Amino acid sequence: MADSESSPSAIPPSPVSESSVSLAFSRRKLMAVLTAIGIGGQVFHRALIAQVVNQSTVTKEMIAAAQWIADIELNPEEQDDIAKALQPVMEQLTKLRNAAIDADTVPAIVFRPDHFYSQATQANKVAQLSQSKDLLVSWSVERGSKRPSENELPFASVSQLASLLATKRISSHELTQIYLRRLEDLDAQLKCVVTLLPEVALAQAKESDQRRRQGVTVGVLDGIPWVAKDLIAIPPWKTTWGAEPFKEQVRDNEATVSQKLRASGAVLLAKVSLGALAWGDKWFGGMTRNPWNLDQGSSGSSAGSASAVAAGLTGFALGSETLGSIVSPCRRCRCCGLRPTYGRVSRAGCMPLAWTLDKIGPIARYVEDLAYIFPALLGTDGKDPSLVERSYQWPIQRAWADLRIGVAGDLSETEQQVLQLLQAEGTTIIDFDSSMTVSPSELGFVLGVEAAAVFQSQFRQDRNADYGLWTSTFLHSPFIPAIEYIQANRLRGQLIIEAEKKFSAVDVVLGGSDLLLTNLTGLPSLVVSCGTQTIDGKQLPGVIKLTASSYREEMLLHVGHKLQKILPPQPSIPF
Repeated sequence: MADSESSPSAIPPSPVSESSVSLAFSRRKLMAVLTAIGIGGQVFHRALIAQVVNQSTVTKEMIAAAQWIADIELNPEEQDDIAKALQPVMEQLTKLRNAAIDADTVPAIVFRPDHFYSQATQANKVAQLSQSKDLLVSWSVERGSKRPSENELPFASVSQLASLLATKRISSHELTQIYLRRLEDLDAQLKCVVTLLPEVALAQAKESDQRRRQGVTVGVLDGIPWVAKDLIAIPPWKTTWGAEPFKEQVRDNEATVSQKLRASGAVLLAKVSLGALAWGDKWFGGMTRNPWNLDQGSSGSSAGSASAVAAGLTGFALGSETLGSIVSPCRRCRCCGLRPTYGRVSRAGCMPLAWTLDKIGPIARYVEDLAYIFPALLGTDGKDPSLVERSYQWPIQRAWADLRIGVAGDLSETEQQVLQLLQAEGTTIIDFDSSMTVSPSELGFVLGVEAAAVFQSQFRQDRNADYGLWTSTFLHSPFIPAIEYIQANRLRGQLIIEAEKKFSAVDVVLGGSDLLLTNLTGLPSLVVSCGTQTIDGKQLPGVIKLTASSYREEMLLHVGHKLQKILPPQPSIPF
């Protein structure tokens, strides 16, 4: 979650106890009693349970105090009747609140926005998407490319590095050593490293070089170093979630995305920082810095991922986004990031923050890098119930004149430059209005409710621990009635349909302050570093944001890559 948005011993999963399972029946029994009495609806029932769950005796004064949240009035006799009905189930309700549920346990309710997308788009598009799951990725070695200077090499693209490896101008072992030295030397300034893994990295690099000598490389990422946001579980090493209460935590189950990158031959260098529990850029090790301005935080919550990429400490990184956590730090640190369509990449083994909003995506210096990393993350795993398979092809061919670009009303300086370029290239430009019948701001509390549910057990055990920016949310979210959460998600379905219709009318949308809208609806966005921008008298790479309708990552990457080739980011090295 972006800071700009108001917004090793193993720990095995803890099963829900048999006694806590029986609480579902008691809860239904309580609801039946309240309904039989004829008092209130589900909102009031939930509010009442929240009032009395930690008390040994239920009084009619408690019932009266719970009326405000459900907007209902009760007379003294009704208050007394409800108090008596609640008393027999108090012990079981307390057990429900104290039930041990591990973070890897997902709710039985699965969020699938693709079902709403199908209502919003043409039937032939949906049929095409549902029938094809092919990943068609083409990459060719740049055999004439020279090895960059020692100063430029750490900032080379993934494609350049892969070509250098393929032509034996550098080994993975040497490249890994370069990045490890930079991580060690620059972390004191940037505060982006949580756990450095030199032995692991050098061993994986050695394996990659051995494969290359045998002529059995496993793809463009083979031998390319990367770093993982430290909410991605990679045992036996710590997964700290950036927060003091979890800084010694080791998760048993390796994240699917880590397994996939390991299978693709990528070399893991380190686990890097995130704002505490995925909000902001401040973690238990300090504030992660922006390489382009060391007086400034890198934004968050993929703080370390964006900072490390921009500073040339790694070939690429993985980040995550719930509400701006890829988009925001990439804009701040002047690098490229892809936030995929919700459900495109498995979150299994990654810290949940909000089950219906969390997404995993790559961060790199160039759009083309993202185009090669993204397909390595795709595919079902039988662990993330929201996962959807869709086709992907790279590269694709579309001329400027054949593109329809929506333009939001609030463009940055660099986005204005890009608009002029698009107009000069003959691209069809369409004014884009992102306003919706359903206001996204009315639904934003969904994130806080889900986050409070994830961390309820830990927070109840130790309210005085440092949870970063989350303490207030964890305190007030239990007062939001369950029925309102359900109603918000019903309205969210309408919002998804409306947003998909609007975004499907164009190929991509340039600009826009729509983080809440596009995260609630699960649409993909791309941050592109391109051109030059002057801030406080200093020349920096410019940055733009592109957004598309569902599953159109390849179109986002195509447009972003074309723009970046015409307007390469300058300067490209922060220090």
